[in-house]
Amino acid sequence: MKPIPALFTVLLLAPLASPHTVDASDITITDRAVVFRHTGTDPEDPANTSGYNFGPSVTLLPDGRVMAAWFSAPSEGAESQRLMQAFSSDQGRTWGGATVLQDFEGAADFDPALFVAGKDTFLFFSAIHPKLDVFFRRSSDSAKTWSDPVKVGQVNHTTRSNGIRLSTGELLVPLHLRGTKNGGVLKSRDGGKAWERFGAVANPEGQGGEPTIAETKSGAIHMILRTKDGQLWRAISRDRGESWSAAEKTGLASTSCASHLLGTRDGRLVLTYNPGPDPLRFPLFIRTSRDEGITWSESTLLADRPEKVGGWSICYPALTELPDGILVAIWAQKKDWTGGLYSDIHSARVTLRD
Repeated sequence: MKPIPALFTVLLLAPLASPHTVDASDITITDRAVVFRHTGTDPEDPANTSGYNFGPSVTLLPDGRVMAAWFSAPSEGAESQRLMQAFSSDQGRTWGGATVLQDFEGAADFDPALFVAGKDTFLFFSAIHPKLDVFFRRSSDSAKTWSDPVKVGQVNHTTRSNGIRLSTGELLVPLHLRGTKNGGVLKSRDGGKAWERFGAVANPEGQGGEPTIAETKSGAIHMILRTKDGQLWRAISRDRGESWSAAEKTGLASTSCASHLLGTRDGRLVLTYNPGPDPLRFPLFIRTSRDEGITWSESTLLADRPEKVGGWSICYPALTELPDGILVAIWAQKKDWTGGLYSDIHSARVTLRD
């Protein structure tokens, strides 16, 4: 591959016609673990309360523990669906037993989004209670106790796996209109008391689902979007999430599935996603960028199906950064077949070399 001319490295908004990559990966995967293993395989059995586990999120708590959250049910959308949680006291190497985090009785709770802002931990999630809406809870003691759920008032919207605290102290949480449409953010200027919606980002076909966001050293906010055209799309905000550039192709092929974008303290972007082709949701790749998404490292395999047969999905990743710069990755490993279904939550530690 020919070197990219220096002139083009400053054009941060220039569309990427192809997935420009640098030659070597700077990623090592270690310490693989199972966060939670399914308790049943029959999606019709009401006693199977934790057979299907999906949509995980992960964060580093103020007390140094790592927290994981996901939704759990016999099958996706069941009335018994609730949010579960588990904690790691050894930086993501092993995990303790799971407990219920959030459960509206008779309603499906799903799509948790965890993030930490100072001493506060926020949990955003969606629930059909009675209509689909976004809620949040907060904890000031590292997830030991939580406030009651507060409805945000974003009907027919859902969050995904991350929120971020900007360098200015403002808070952003990505969300989208149900149906893989109109990615945007909820923004708080007062530490999480009040939230305002900004952005309706989509490709020309109106697709812009399950957005994931990260702030770079330049102060730009990058948003990666799920679409149905075999590509990851992106948009950029230069006013702290209040307006967004038109969506453009990243040049990275992807199935129609959620991805996760993380901005590290040393200025890198880290992206986890399924490369496709659609509808395959395996394998799960991870890449890094040192130039705000213009070029990406070669892909590193984060996870793949355990056997080369149909029915597997290895998907819905999330990342958090530890104090020493190591990342903890989390994702769902799903298997479905005629008459059976289960999904487990897996994790690994990711080292980024200098």
